[in-house]
Amino acid sequence: MENQNEELQKKVEKLEFEVSEMKKKLDFLLTRETVLKQNDIQQKEKISMTPTKPVQKVVKQNTTTPKEKIDFEALIFQKWLPRFFIFIFIIGIMWGFKAASDYGVLNEYAKVGIGFAFAILLFWYGNRQVQAKRVTLGQTLLGGILPVLFLTTFAMHHLYNMIGSNVAFLLQVLWVGVGFYFMNKYKSEAIGLISIIGAVLIPFLIKSAAPNYLFFAFYETSIYLLFMFYAAFKKYKYLYSTSAILLNLVYIVVGLLNFNLKGFEYFAFSIIIQHFGLLIILLISKFSKKKQILMLHTSFIFTIGWVFSGYEDNTRTIILILLCVSYLFLSNFYKKQSDLFFAFSTNFLLAFSFLCLDSVTVHLLNTVLIIQAILTYLFYIRYRDFFKLIIASLTIVPVGIRIVSEPIFSLISFTSMDWIVFIIATITISIIAYKNEKEKHAILVSSSLVITLLLIAYITQAVQILTTDLSDNVISLTINLSWIIISIIAMVLGSLKKFKVWTYIGVGLLLLTLCKLVLVDLPNITLLVRAGLFILLGLIGLIISRIFFKGK
Repeated sequence: MENQNEELQKKVEKLEFEVSEMKKKLDFLLTRETVLKQNDIQQKEKISMTPTKPVQKVVKQNTTTPKEKIDFEALIFQKWLPRFFIFIFIIGIMWGFKAASDYGVLNEYAKVGIGFAFAILLFWYGNRQVQAKRVTLGQTLLGGILPVLFLTTFAMHHLYNMIGSNVAFLLQVLWVGVGFYFMNKYKSEAIGLISIIGAVLIPFLIKSAAPNYLFFAFYETSIYLLFMFYAAFKKYKYLYSTSAILLNLVYIVVGLLNFNLKGFEYFAFSIIIQHFGLLIILLISKFSKKKQILMLHTSFIFTIGWVFSGYEDNTRTIILILLCVSYLFLSNFYKKQSDLFFAFSTNFLLAFSFLCLDSVTVHLLNTVLIIQAILTYLFYIRYRDFFKLIIASLTIVPVGIRIVSEPIFSLISFTSMDWIVFIIATITISIIAYKNEKEKHAILVSSSLVITLLLIAYITQAVQILTTDLSDNVISLTINLSWIIISIIAMVLGSLKKFKVWTYIGVGLLLLTLCKLVLVDLPNITLLVRAGLFILLGLIGLIISRIFFKGK
């Protein structure tokens, strides 16, 4: 009995021990699960608290800006047609006045009164159009006021003798002032263009038995400087160009109409002032530098022409020296600004060339004009202004024709120097054109042919001068040898520079020498000279063929 109780007690203790162990394991598992859950919750909270970056779709932007479409309907019907038909309308009014005058319907006072009334009507209606946001039509009508006022005042003075010259001049200047006011108020470049064209015509609309050229030059200079500075300030490119160009045109027309040089010294001084005005605008304004530099160079060419036309030797020399000093100083001062340095240095070289022409001899004219043509062509290459190419062509082509048409009688002469300068200039222009233009092959072929012909012509004349006292055999031999040397040089340069054109020109010149020898020189040279030339030509031809065969 006691043994059974002891076994039962041992089993109970064993069961209690196993229950205790199981309880410990269960507590451990429960604790571990709790910790894992807490860690999981904390991790989710961290993830939720961190800001998520939105997924952005990469959209490839089109870098090429679409071309702005031109609204031709608005351009034609809103801009150009009103300007065209206001001109037609004014012409119709003038013819109507003429018809009414022919039939005796209107007298002079009525026509003048209608002219001013019509100008007032245009102002009233044009101003209403501007206020109604129809700006183009309104500006066109306002611009039409000026021709009406100009023509009405002209009729009062010139046709009907109602007013004298002084009153007519004051009225015309007043209308130009009205145009300037309208241009500024309505911000219309077109009104400014009409005003400045009217300012051109004013001196021609005034009757005067004894023209005052000093007053005329003062008036024109003041008007054009005013419009030119205003155009640069407002960045009106057409008004700026017109103001710079028309002043020269006015003086040229006056000179052609008078058939003399009266007043040219005042005109020249006026052009000099205008040129320095352009220079000041270039230095202080923010207007297009390219356009201003081109205009400054063109103005300088005209200025040089007016200086030579308007002043005598001493005064002309002083002005040229001042221009040289001014542009030399500006070239040095603006040497770090490439565009300004280019503009000022080329003007300095041009001024210095004409100073040499004025101080040394007039025989340097061809050389100076060639220098001008090269400098103008450099402006074309740099800024691609077609007008500069026209000026350069119109300068160098006539000068070149004049040079090649004058035979050389002495190697130490201005004629010989002109030939050399022209050949060097042709080579220079050819190199510049070949490096900067697209049509390289055409430029290479044409320039090579021209340069070869010029070299042949000059060297032939030089040989004839050097061998004047020798026999005909020696002269023919020397000329042929000089041509052969040119052909060899052309072929060698063609081979070295890989320009086949030069090689072909060399071969062609060699064949030309052979033709000249057979057709021209053969009857007049001795057998010995004939044999020597044929042997030399044959050897050169064989050597060339061998070189080409080896190269292949």
